[in-house]
This record gives sequence, C-alpha cells and structure tokens, in this order.
Amino acid sequence: MTRLMLGTAQWGSGYGATNTVGRLSEEQVEQLVAVARRWGIVDIDTAHGYGDAEERLAPHAPGFAVTTKVAGAEDVAGQVADSRRRIGLERLHAVLLHDWDALDSAHRQRAVSGLADLLEARLIARAGVSVYDADGVASAVTVFASQGIPLGVVQVPANVLDRRLDDSADLAALHHDGAEVVVRSVFLQGLLLAPGGGRADHPDIVRFRESTLGAHSDASLVETCLAHAASLPWATHVVVGATTPAELDEIGAAWSRMVPAPADEALRSDDLALIDPRQW
Repeated sequence: MTRLMLGTAQWGSGYGATNTVGRLSEEQVEQLVAVARRWGIVDIDTAHGYGDAEERLAPHAPGFAVTTKVAGAEDVAGQVADSRRRIGLERLHAVLLHDWDALDSAHRQRAVSGLADLLEARLIARAGVSVYDADGVASAVTVFASQGIPLGVVQVPANVLDRRLDDSADLAALHHDGAEVVVRSVFLQGLLLAPGGGRADHPDIVRFRESTLGAHSDASLVETCLAHAASLPWATHVVVGATTPAELDEIGAAWSRMVPAPADEALRSDDLALIDPRQW
C-alpha cells in the first residue's frame, strides 16, 4: 500500500513555486508534525541541503522513519555523519544521493561505495538516489548492481502532467525486489493547485484544472493529484510538503478518502520547461 511521506524543504527555506509563507516558524513546524502524526504519517523526507531543516527535525525525529539526501560530489560519509548528528539519530532509515543526475561516472562509483560502507556499518538501513527521469533510474540500477549494493530507494517526479515514468519497467522491477519508490512533485510545487497566475496559467495546467473541476463539480484537485500518484503500480510513498497545518490537514483528508485512479492520459504534458523544475 502506498503511504504519505512528509517533506521538509519548507522547514529550512522558502521552497516552492507557490510558497507565500516562506521558511516556516517553529510553531508551524510543531503543528505540521502534530497533523502528520494525526494522519498516521510515519515517514519524513529531508536533505543535508535543506538549510537547517535537519536540525529542526531533530526534536520530532523519534517515531519517524527519516530519509535524508546528500551530495554525491562531496564526502558522503562526512555528510551523513553530520546529518545523523543534526537529526539526532544514530541510524537513518535511508540516505539518497541528491545530485545523481549531475554526477560523472567516477563520482557515481565513489558515492555508491560510500553508501555501501554506511550500509555495512548499519548506520543506514537503505541507500538510493533522487533522479529526474528514466535515464537517471537506469544508470542508478547499473551502478548499484556493479558494486553489488541493493538500490533500496529511488525518488522520482510524477504527477497528472508528468507521465514519463508511468510505465517504467525499471521502477516496476525495483518495486518487485523490495525497493521503496518515492513519488515527489505530485502537486508540481503547488502549481497544479493554484487558481492561476504565472506558470499556473500554462495551458496544460489550465486544462487539468478546468477538466477536473468541470467534469466533477465537487472534485478536489488535491484528491485527483493524490489518486493518480497512488495508482502508479510501483509507487510505495508519495512525499508532500505543506506550508500550513491546514494544507497538510487537507492533504491528509483527501488521501484518506481518495480511490487510486490514473488521471486521463489526455492530460499528459511533454513540455519539459513546465514539468522539469530544473528548467524554471
């Protein structure tokens, strides 16, 4: 069964194309954690590069399965030691290489070797990568296999517009072998939920908004986005961020009532300038 995962990018910065709140206050973080626990969310996603998000997670980390991300171009072991100290956990659930797509072959091999040492020392339970497309998934499968290291987690983008990985054989195989496959960008940094303005006026987003709300007057854009992500046969987790407790409460409620269902194929967007945030 696919599970919700709480993202923490907004805890350390003003991350998000539609984030009008900025970096969250301590009170907001505490309230988000309380809402997450109320909805039964037990997985948290953070990163060494999310400002001070790891430190702010520390008081709340016990009881959560914590996944963090580090830069493969730098000292992996050193960053993970720093993350463990900042989060206050002796052992992390997972560590992902945050910059996999930007690494050359030598750096990929070296970074995976560093993760292998952490797995052997039992300082992390799973090792993996955060990637953007099918090439990133395929290269990670190859490099991890070449070193005999289990690829335990892959984080990928997917949403009602970004359908590039819907039928990925690599992700299906990883899921079958017990890997966690985490969907991010389910709301495209909030653009899919925005009423309009800026990138939210892109024709592909307008088509999604109008077709969803027009066909079902009581339809929730949030619920439709979550239902699509949950329908992906290889997805084990869907990571969501929120800037207010009310936002996370809305997501939790939508998740509890939605029925997994793929979005209309006609909503697919091939505009990489829209669906790939690296190009914004």
